[in-house]
Amino acid sequence: MVAKRLHSSMLEELPSDVAIKITGHLAVTTERPMDDLRGLRATCRFMRRVCYNLEVGRSVATERFTDHMEWNKPDGYDALLARLTQIDNPEACFITGLGVVFGELKPVAQPCIIVFTHAAAEGHNVAAYMAAVLLYMANAGAAADDAARRYIRQVEGEEEAAAAAHQC
Repeated sequence: MVAKRLHSSMLEELPSDVAIKITGHLAVTTERPMDDLRGLRATCRFMRRVCYNLEVGRSVATERFTDHMEWNKPDGYDALLARLTQIDNPEACFITGLGVVFGELKPVAQPCIIVFTHAAAEGHNVAAYMAAVLLYMANAGAAADDAARRYIRQVEGEEEAAAAAHQC
């Protein structure tokens, strides 16, 4: 009992921003992020607050749980994906956007452009490319065309950086 109290009090002495960064790193690197975050939330109130921080949710690596949950717990997967999309997790926004685009017989550009742009803003270049294509297809005016060009430049910038790295 004393050891458990000591452990909890040591966690609470961590600055919140440090605890959030550590927990976010765990969410990216662990094999089962949702199980590990659930376990951390149970340790103490401080870690519960940290685990519910939006930065931690944006860090969750969806590929770590997609294969397992999509088949074994489809309702849980859909709910988790929706929640991660709401907090602008770039991977979840990309997956959700793809589902909107290709889930129906004809693409519905406007709703999924929003989730693709959230993912693109976080540096997800495939989502930036999809947003650019959909913005051009929507033909919604000069502002949409400017945004599409910006997303294409984002993607081209990564390709140029990769080419420069290979030349060195």
